[in-house]
Formats: sequence, structure tokens, C-alpha cells
Amino acid sequence: MVEAGPVLPARIPQFGGHQKQLRRVCECWIAGRSREEEGIFMMVFPRKIKGKSERRAEASLNRRNPSLTLQVTVVAALCCVFPGETTAESFDKLVKPLLQKYCFDCHGADDPEANLSLHLIDGDLIGGEHYETWRMIEEQIRFRDMPPEDENQPAPEERRALLTWIRQELQKTQRAGVVTNEKFLLPQFGNYVDHQALFGERLSRVHPAPPRIWRLRPAIYNATIPRLAERVSGLANGLNLLDGPEIKDYAASYFLDEAATAPLLGNAKKIAEKMTGPTSRDRVLKELARDTGPPETKAVLLAIEHAFRKILGRAATEEELIRFKAFYDKAANIGGHQTAGRALLTGVLLQPEVLYRQELGDGKVDEFGRTRLSQREIAFALSYALSNAPLDEFLKASAAGELETAGQVAMLVDKRLADQSKLQDRNPRVLQFFREYFHYPFAKEVFKDKPAGGDHDSGRLVNDLETTIRDILRADRHVLAELLTTRKFYVNTNYKNVKRKGQMLVIAHEKRTAYHTAYNLPLDWKWSLHLQPVSFREDERSGVLTHPAWLSAWSGNFENHPVQRGKWIRTHLLGGTVPDVPIGVDARVPELEHTTFRDRLKIATQAAECWRCHKKMDPLGVPFERYDHYGRYQRLDAGQPVNARGEITRTGVPGLDGRKVSGPTELMEILAKSEYVEQVFVRYVFRYFMGRNETLGDTNTLQDAHKAYRDGNGSFKALVVSLLSSDSFLLRQKKQAP
Repeated sequence: MVEAGPVLPARIPQFGGHQKQLRRVCECWIAGRSREEEGIFMMVFPRKIKGKSERRAEASLNRRNPSLTLQVTVVAALCCVFPGETTAESFDKLVKPLLQKYCFDCHGADDPEANLSLHLIDGDLIGGEHYETWRMIEEQIRFRDMPPEDENQPAPEERRALLTWIRQELQKTQRAGVVTNEKFLLPQFGNYVDHQALFGERLSRVHPAPPRIWRLRPAIYNATIPRLAERVSGLANGLNLLDGPEIKDYAASYFLDEAATAPLLGNAKKIAEKMTGPTSRDRVLKELARDTGPPETKAVLLAIEHAFRKILGRAATEEELIRFKAFYDKAANIGGHQTAGRALLTGVLLQPEVLYRQELGDGKVDEFGRTRLSQREIAFALSYALSNAPLDEFLKASAAGELETAGQVAMLVDKRLADQSKLQDRNPRVLQFFREYFHYPFAKEVFKDKPAGGDHDSGRLVNDLETTIRDILRADRHVLAELLTTRKFYVNTNYKNVKRKGQMLVIAHEKRTAYHTAYNLPLDWKWSLHLQPVSFREDERSGVLTHPAWLSAWSGNFENHPVQRGKWIRTHLLGGTVPDVPIGVDARVPELEHTTFRDRLKIATQAAECWRCHKKMDPLGVPFERYDHYGRYQRLDAGQPVNARGEITRTGVPGLDGRKVSGPTELMEILAKSEYVEQVFVRYVFRYFMGRNETLGDTNTLQDAHKAYRDGNGSFKALVVSLLSSDSFLLRQKKQAP
């Protein structure tokens, strides 16, 4: 057992930071508005405006770091860390001299390659400025990317010793709570925590995640806010999720700016008008905004309490009752009682907790100083993890005190997930994970011209794949392996429901397009329920990655894209990291007649500065040249037999490295049997339901989740139950006194 101190804290500021930010935005928006709107603003944000320096410091929270350019070489040096030696002593005695031996020729003081001069690097990862460089050094040593193959290489024991030293120092920074670069909290940098450390020794003591506030997902906002006003129409949604093929629900990306705030403020005013208008069925709020005379003080207080329960799902505090009543009186003196009633309601709708999910930890404190989320916080956390609206069963359980223990939470989550009909919801959270993980819905966004001999209906292809995924989830056995290796796909999802003698029958529509030719099925293929799912030959299709929807999503408009496909496998199945294409690099593949795409790609990437990264991706992606950019199986490319041979390499995983494959199906079979690949999959599921990257402090949670998955014979439900009842989900760092 090892001990972990504080982990990398979340990037999200505390609640007050959100309020300050929203206030600044509102200050800009409110300029030139009516006194009524100004009064609403001052009531919601009653604190004094801070000075320029403080505002400037707070504004720095919104800055985004540029994308990481990974132009780093690798140190290969002998490093024997003597017990009792300090980091500085071991670095100066052993590491630094070997930097001179292996690295200074290319990365010295004079004209260093990649503009990286290692003669200035030191071994202080906590207080120094070179954390990011050491992080890249560790990765490239692990994958044997540096020193270059044509340079003098360190002995295996030298490489192992240096890896040990770097990993120890990197872990020290995480235990010390050092935030060296916020970019590592973004989803595209989720694989940077050492996998071996996460799934190695268990921690004897963990440090929980810090208190967090998440901005609600757009889907939650769309599902909950309009219902408050009996489905008011015409509302704008200024909330957005991350772009790109990553897990999108990350708290680190959720900041409001002027473009987002203005429509949200407009929505609040529109909803308030509807809730107090003549067509509203809410008698309490209609009474508050009537224009026949001032309501009694008791009626105003009752309306405030009613508005808080209806909008926020909780009772108003005494301070809130006093503050909102004073605001109502002030607004009434300015614009009348009807205006005051609507302004008051608008103020409730602008409370930060309408847009933010609070996870501050208001529950009990355990023996390690960790604060448990309150039962109400747990109810909302579970609701938003499993749906896009507060779930009655969790809210009722919290009110009844039935979310006090992890066992109670696990039981309720298990019950929720056991209802397989939830997979048929319009936007199920479980299915949404697989949408974001595999990114196959992007097939509908990639332009494809109409292929000869058929129709490329990407929407139907996506629906087909989702039907297959649902089927695998219903069985809930060896889910990842089935997703990677299944040879059974549902092809005809174009159904209509017909009632006959009290029974619901599913009958296929007549064939209208030949979209099924994407599966290499003949034009005269007969639609039949009895043929579903369709079984394909072993050498033709195996798993989600050979489905036309995924293949189309991870291809170009007119040609295949083995680099993209290989990068996905490298990151999402093998837990690696691949940098973006550096600025200034020409990534175009030459157009050569009668030359296969594989051969043209080899020409384009043969330069050393290109192959350094492509050798991590291309051997994994070229087996999928067995399919064209429509996802159709092909035996010829440019008139030549398709070369689908590939290799699993540079993973650092015993049993995987060096495995050569003859095609995509063999590749999927190998990866599906790997425990390491399972663990990487668990890491991605963790990020989806936690909304953040994993840290060393989550070691036990990840190991327990993986064990639950294995003990449940590859049950995705068991995996999710374990995560949502874990310490990482239920416990937070104890709040500090202001």
C-alpha cells in the first residue's frame, strides 16, 4: 500500500468565483437597460464590485492555454537513485552528466532542435518550470521514441532506471497538489497520469476531489428550464459543450461569457412573464404579479418560498426571504406590483444554482478529513449522471435519508440501471457515453458523395450501430469485448409499429434505398426480421470499429484516414497520447495514380519528424484499409490487393508490443482479450461520469471499478454502479474556512 497526498485540484473556481464572473458579465449586459433590470441584477449579486486588480486576477480563470505542441526529445541516461539522496543530489550526480552524453549534441545551448535546450533543465519538478518537459520525456522514453534509432541507445537497465526516477518525481508533484499546467485537466490530456501507477499498488490513504461546481449540460437546461413555465417556447440556449471527439461533459470547460449570458438572462425574463401571465396555472405566482393592488406581506413571502421550491427544488433560507422581500418592495415602488412580481421571479431564475450543479460537500466528515456530499447533493449528482433531469427516485430517497451510505447509493443506481427500458430513452446517458467514446455519430457530419451502386445514408447507419450497442448492453456480458469483436449487426432499423389483435408487431418498411450496400449486402437483399441481427464473415467485420458508421466517421470526405483510425485506437484502447500536427507541417497525402493509399501515406510520413508520431498510429490504422471511406469491405485499392497487415507497437505493455496482425479482425480479437485495454476503457468511463480526468488519488476507485467489471463478467452496469458509489464520486476535500 502506498500513500497519496493531495492530487491535482480541479480547475473550476469556487462558487463565489462563478458569481463574480456572472456579475461582471451582467454588468456589461445591463448597461443601458431599464431600472427594473438593473434592480434584478443588484438583487441577485448584492456584493460590492471589486477593484481592477482583483477583477483582473479573477479573469485569468477564463484563459485557455494553447494546445500542447509536443516537440520534445528524450533523455536517455543512467539514473540510480540512492536511498536518502535528495532530488537535486541525484539529478546533479547522475542525470545531468548523462544529458550531456546523450542529448546535448542536438539539444544543447547552440541552435537546439525543436527549440528545446536541455542544458537548462533541472530536476525540480515541484518548484521548477520543467514539469511538462519531464512529462513528455517520460512518455517518449517509455515508447522508445528517443534517442532516435540512428543514435547511441541506452541499455535496457538504464532506460528502466531513468523511468523510475522520472515517475517518482512526477508523482511527488501530484501528491503535493502542484498545478503546473491546467491543460492536463482538459479531456484531450486525460491519458497523462501514469497507467501503471493507477493500476499498481493500492493507496492506503486517498485525498478526495476538491469541492466543485459544474455548469449544467445544455440537455439538462433544455429539459428542465422550459418546464418551469409550462413549456415556454422560443428560449435560447447559450450553453455549449466541448467540440471534437472527446468526452464532452467536462467541468473544466464550463465558463460563461457575454455571448452565453445574454440569452440566459433573456430566457429568465421570458419565463417569469409566462409563469405570472394570464395563462399560467400557478395561482401563487399569478397572485404575486397581479395589478389590482399590493399583495399582503404574507402572500409575498409565500410566493418567494413557492418560487424557490419550484425553481431550485429547495426552501429559501431566512436571509434569502429577507433579501428577496426587500427587493420586491423596492421594485414595486419603482414600477408597480406586477412589475415587481415578475422581477422577483426573474431574480430567482438567475440564481447561480439554476445553472450550476453544486458539489461542495455539506455532509459528514470522515476520519481522513474528507467531506461527504449531502444527500441532496448526491441525489442531483446521480440524477444528472444518469439522466438529463432530476430523478424522482433519487430526490425521494434523499428526503427519506436513504442516500447516507455507499451501499444505499449502489442499490438505487443498480435498480435504475436494471430497467433496460431506460436504454430506449430519447437521449439516454448510458448510450451517450458510447456515442462520445466511439464518436460514430460524426458520420452524419462527414460529407460523402453518393457512391455507385447504392446510397450512403449515414443517419441510418448510425441508427443501425446504436441498435447493435443497445443489444450488447441488454445482455451486459463482456461488453467491451463484444463491442470490439461482435460479428452480428442490426441492419434494418427502418421499422414501423403495427397493432394486430392486441399485440404490437414490428414490421419492416419496404426497401426505399440501397444503403445496406455499405455492408456489402447485395442490391436485392431481402429485409426480414428473421435475419436480424445479420451475421458477417469472420474476415469481413468484427466489432464497432468495422461498422460502416464508425469507419465513415473516422475517414475523410473522399478517402480513408488510417491515421485518424490509428490515433483513436492508440488513445481510446491503448491509453496513449498523440500530439496534434505541428504548425507548419504539410500533412497532405500525395495524389499518385495507381498507387494505394497505404503507399502514398508512407511517402508522406517518411521524414523523421513525421514518422516519430506516425509510427504510433499508422501500424494500428492501416489494417482498416480493408474498408473504403464509405465503410464498404474492399479487396482492391487502386487496382492492387489491399495490404491490411499491421502491428501493435510502442505500448509499453508486455504481451501486446510486437504483435503483428493480418487485418482488423485479428487486431480487435487481440485487444479485446487484453486486461490493459479493459483498464483504459474504465478510465474513459470514469471521466464520463465524473466529468474530470482521473488523478493518482482515484487509484482505488479505478481498481475497484475494474474489479467490479470483471467480477460481473464484463458488466457495464456493475462498472457504473461501482463508480457512482465510490469515494471519488461521494467525497470531497473538506472546505476551507473563508
